[in-house]
Amino acid sequence: MNYIEFMKKFINKDVSGIYLFDSKEDFLTDSIIKEASDLVSIKDFNFIDIKGDCSYETIKNSIETYPVMEDKKVIVWRNIDLSKNSIKGYKDMLDKILKDIDDFPEYATMFIFSDNPPFKGKFYKALDKKKSVVKIDRLNKTELASFIGKRFTRAGKKIQKSLVNDIIERFSYLNRDSEIKLYDVVNTVEKIIANSTDEIVTKKDVDSQLDEILNLNIFNLTDALSTKDKKKSMNIYLSMKKSGEDLFMVYHMIIRQVRNMIGIKELSLKGFNDSFIQKSLSISPFELRKLRGFVNNFSSEDLFDLHDYLYDMEVSQKSGVFDMNLALTILIGKFCK
Repeated sequence: MNYIEFMKKFINKDVSGIYLFDSKEDFLTDSIIKEASDLVSIKDFNFIDIKGDCSYETIKNSIETYPVMEDKKVIVWRNIDLSKNSIKGYKDMLDKILKDIDDFPEYATMFIFSDNPPFKGKFYKALDKKKSVVKIDRLNKTELASFIGKRFTRAGKKIQKSLVNDIIERFSYLNRDSEIKLYDVVNTVEKIIANSTDEIVTKKDVDSQLDEILNLNIFNLTDALSTKDKKKSMNIYLSMKKSGEDLFMVYHMIIRQVRNMIGIKELSLKGFNDSFIQKSLSISPFELRKLRGFVNNFSSEDLFDLHDYLYDMEVSQKSGVFDMNLALTILIGKFCK
């Protein structure tokens, strides 16, 4: 069952039994969890939200306990990992749940959400056979345009289709390997709505917020470069270039990434602690943790070679004959060799 098919049943309150969600969009699954709680009135008793590992008895008691003062109860089990590498830890639990499927009480509905795509093994196939696996894919262009348009409509705003297309084009969400999520899109749309003073959203309202997206795309690019993922790096870069992003800004952000990686690698080799490295490089604990994972992909020589090339780019810029697009394309190749 796909997302649209499920939502039609969900809206009509025609859901019962056990559902397993195979989702590529956290925003949509989180929205389902939120709306699932609205299926019941007395949430303290009839909406059971189980997070993480638990005993089978906990699941069983949640299912078998009758709802209080209404005829429906919802059980959500989430923050678990049913992916291929981790599902073994849940085998006994899932086998027991499978035995309960045919005798599952009519008053109960159970939603199971895996943090990672669930393994298509015995449990998955049994639920899929009953049309109880909900597959949530990333949105296509038409669906994304509708999704964005509805958010403006619900906020009492009117927006031209051309401006919705501008929002879509500015993101790399539709790229096959894009790491942009609906949450990123929603956050920007909400900012546009909040900063639009009139009922009709203007191009100025949209552009003022879309300018901030550059930072998001740049961080996705520097992350892809730092994992030596050439295909993803090129896709993100070409999307940014197509959207008219400032290539010189991209260049300076890459310089910052390389210099911080050199700093972390060299200071770590000399035995300095995290506190000293953070202060020396003026970076946050989060950025230090992320970059520390990247530096292992490069030798010191690799990083200094990249830095030398970036310096050569700066010198070439001042010569008057310089193609930034060509230079960045070559740089991506050097990064991901």
